Amino acid sequence: MNNIDVSHGNGVAGQVQRQKRFLPSIATMSLGSSALHPLDVKLKIAAAKGFLGVEMYWDDLFQYSLQFRDEPCSCAAQEAAASSFAVLVAATDVANLAASLGLEILSLQPFRNFDGLTDPGLREKRLDEFRLWLATARRLGAGIIGVPSALPTVKAADYTDNRHAVAADLAKLSRLAKAQGIRVAYENLCFAAHVKDWHQAWDRIELAREPDGLLFLPDTFNICGRTYMDPEEACGKMPNAEAGLRASLQRLVDTVPMARMPLLQVADAELPDSPLTADHPWRKEAGLVPLMALSRNARLFPFEERGYLPVVSVIQALVSAGWEGWVSMEVFSRTTAAQGEETIWEHAKRAWESWEKLAHVMGWEARPRMGRQ
Repeated sequence: MNNIDVSHGNGVAGQVQRQKRFLPSIATMSLGSSALHPLDVKLKIAAAKGFLGVEMYWDDLFQYSLQFRDEPCSCAAQEAAASSFAVLVAATDVANLAASLGLEILSLQPFRNFDGLTDPGLREKRLDEFRLWLATARRLGAGIIGVPSALPTVKAADYTDNRHAVAADLAKLSRLAKAQGIRVAYENLCFAAHVKDWHQAWDRIELAREPDGLLFLPDTFNICGRTYMDPEEACGKMPNAEAGLRASLQRLVDTVPMARMPLLQVADAELPDSPLTADHPWRKEAGLVPLMALSRNARLFPFEERGYLPVVSVIQALVSAGWEGWVSMEVFSRTTAAQGEETIWEHAKRAWESWEKLAHVMGWEARPRMGRQ
């Protein structure tokens, strides 16, 4: 791998380069449940802890929009129009709040279960939904819409794993977004129905032939998912996990241009008390595959107790290859379901402590200022 000094952002000896910038952000769902914890409170607490940016979780924004709704409509079409209008009003309100707090809204995500759709009618319906997402992103001031690979919980008959079909779907989203000044960032989910590893996602991105509008969204959890993690094992790891991940990271930095990664989502994983076999409560009750059960229940912020993924190794590999930008703390966890504002404060505190430790290890400024070059 490229052995650039990550502590000081130096390039080749004798060249004068500006120092790289790494900026702290957090995904709004990392702070609490959409149903239990108001979005405006999440934003205020995130800013109070020191975060400079947020990834906007659609479910949080939709829940927040309910206060802008009138009485339910009897007609389905009127109800849909009222819902869309409320979301747009909420987006304007949230954008104003974020600006007053000094927060940048980086992305709107996740636009789920679109890639590989086989039903033309359903695809058109989802494209109409995506147009609402674009209008919402514009009001938020978010330049990116995150699109993860289709979940394993989708109806198999409705989706194809044909790489050309997936690429065509991504190209369509990218072209619609580009016309609005927005880019699409495609993310492999390690537990997805079809596109599970980063190289599969990048293959579809390249096939789409939209270099200006279609990006790759790296996530430390998902990068580790196919070569390092096996939650059905007591140790949580695959055989030869370290060597497998090293080889995958080498291929990643040799293949994907760092400029095509708009931000980096960062999460560790908790090693479960017992292997996630089929009878484990996280799987049995929800019918989830092992990696999805782990992802939904037990992500952690880096450096937290019981975390076992080599998150720093992933980050170091990308930074050494030239990556810089927004670092987004993104966890899903059973801990976010606890009621009360203290849950938001607790997760914001945990996330900020994690960011400070990461900044120290990487040699970054823990409290960078926006706009400074």
